[in-house]
Amino acid sequence: MRLAALILAAGESSRFAGCKVLASIDGAPVLQRAIDLAGSVLPGSVFVVSGAWHEAVQSAFDDGELAGATLLHNPRWQIGLSASLAHGITALAPDYDGVLVLLADQVALQPADLQALLKGFDGQRIHCGFYQGRRAVPALFGRPFYPALTSLHGDQGARVLLNDPATPVAAIDLPNAAIDIDTRAQLADWQNDRIV
Repeated sequence: MRLAALILAAGESSRFAGCKVLASIDGAPVLQRAIDLAGSVLPGSVFVVSGAWHEAVQSAFDDGELAGATLLHNPRWQIGLSASLAHGITALAPDYDGVLVLLADQVALQPADLQALLKGFDGQRIHCGFYQGRRAVPALFGRPFYPALTSLHGDQGARVLLNDPATPVAAIDLPNAAIDIDTRAQLADWQNDRIV
């Protein structure tokens, strides 16, 4: 079974007041951290959906500041998270039997978290994270779910599908996924907490 990782990094980061995915953690961009994480479990099959900051992200790849992933530009990023998810799934569907979807700003995720999602995956059930009392990404989707993913609307991403009682889902406790970065203050606080 061929699997790919799809990192969603198309948003405007309006609360961050700048390009969040190129902000630095431990001397490397937030997005590079996500690429390295995904590459640790699915080497050679990592893709990034860009949007609002596409030119800056493309330049970072061109300059070698980012590496290890293929960039997929979504010109319709303003429609919402669902459009970026659909764009990525559409691009990968011909070549991959399953897609592991991640957000670039879930900075506390570890390789073991993604390995837990991959374990026992056969494509017939969605494997997703469970944290803060809800099902959410990161999530691993098999080919049977591609049509539903490409027909989602708005800024909810895959949440509707993950919480549909008719959808077969294996929810895996991933407390690390609860930490995401929306503001510069959150990024500073998270880095300071790790140093203490």
